[in-house]
Amino acid sequence: MAGTRQSHIKAAARSDILLVNAFQKQGGAARAAYRIFEGIKRFYPNAHYLTLFRDDTRSDISGVRRRSLLGWLADRLSVIESRPVRKYRKHSEPRFTPAFWANPLRIPLARLKPRLVHLHWLGAGVASLDELAQLDVPVIWTLHDAWPFTGGCHYAGTCNGYQRHCGACPQLSSAEVDDLSHSVWQLKQQVYKKIAPVIVAPSHWLAEIAGQSSLLAGRRIEVIANGLDLRLFKPADRARAHFGLQANETILLFGAHQLTDPRKGGDLLQAALERIDFPCRLVTFGSGTLSLASTKYVTVQALAPVDDDAELALLYSAADVFICPSREDNLPNMVAEALACATPCVAFAINGIPEMICHERNGFLAQPFAVDEFVAGIRWVAQHPSPQALRDAARRKAVESFDQDKMAERYAALYSELLSAPAAPRAARDCEYSGASDAACLR
Repeated sequence: MAGTRQSHIKAAARSDILLVNAFQKQGGAARAAYRIFEGIKRFYPNAHYLTLFRDDTRSDISGVRRRSLLGWLADRLSVIESRPVRKYRKHSEPRFTPAFWANPLRIPLARLKPRLVHLHWLGAGVASLDELAQLDVPVIWTLHDAWPFTGGCHYAGTCNGYQRHCGACPQLSSAEVDDLSHSVWQLKQQVYKKIAPVIVAPSHWLAEIAGQSSLLAGRRIEVIANGLDLRLFKPADRARAHFGLQANETILLFGAHQLTDPRKGGDLLQAALERIDFPCRLVTFGSGTLSLASTKYVTVQALAPVDDDAELALLYSAADVFICPSREDNLPNMVAEALACATPCVAFAINGIPEMICHERNGFLAQPFAVDEFVAGIRWVAQHPSPQALRDAARRKAVESFDQDKMAERYAALYSELLSAPAAPRAARDCEYSGASDAACLR
């Protein structure tokens, strides 16, 4: 294993671009990051992907195998990262990541010598904030949630502490101004003074709130939507037969990386099921067991997690409606994937989702969190008199907004710009950020 890891380190040392994400493919942020990696390989063949948990044996991916003894050990060690949180609350509450600690089984950034580092989701100890401060190359950070500009939470909800300096964190159930969230905020402030990252947000919503934050206000923020391989995610014939679904049934589809994540709205979905008044089947997929009960009109069928993209495209194609009851979401991959497979979507009009679903054109947007209106939206799509028009509009939206090739071109242009720019002396970069008084810059 040591020899394998060493060969990966040598490969990365020859690369121009290093993408960093905690997982290779597991989870929404990982899937988006890996698609960026695959897209930019056309422009930068020596690009390298650094992860803590890898799934493939490719030479351009470094990390321990997720399904191995070292992977198991790295996963067990990753809980150390959450120790500072334990004094505040239980682990069942929303995710909070301090990132003070680096997993001892990760490959340290200091061993790799890329010309540009592209950061993504940094949980599980794939890198610590102190390690990031040592980078002396251009840095791009793609936001997959709010964590890079908060004191440790991934979605802030109704809290706007990130606009100041965090502290008294509601997710920590803390009343202390100088709590863990404020300490994390202070460390991030020092890191950003040193590395001056260019920020990329997949949605205009996330770009806007990042620009309102005290940590990223005044920094360059680009908006580049996450992309899909539209040659893979496309409408498929005979998809229902593949899953044993009846051709004359109305099929609703719901999925999530973690079905039990409260942010994904499982309880709102159950409330909707109890109010649906027409015969249909709800098919779910994802990790975890969500207790959804069948009702008079709705039969619930749970599938195992679907990891293969070709299989996933078939599943979307088998559905009449993809339903997304999320309370908070940036630019959910599953909505984009469903649209690409010509499946209309129903969701609450929150965060970045209105940038994906065009109300009563390729789906339906309900007011947050009006369950009756959500049900009306499901009925509106499922019983639409011209379903093909909705499906055509869904596919068209994906082609216009979520084409992986167009996304890769945007990132390649940004890489080229930063790599060709003269490097600023570190001392100058240390002084360029003056705090929350700077105006937000959305480009």
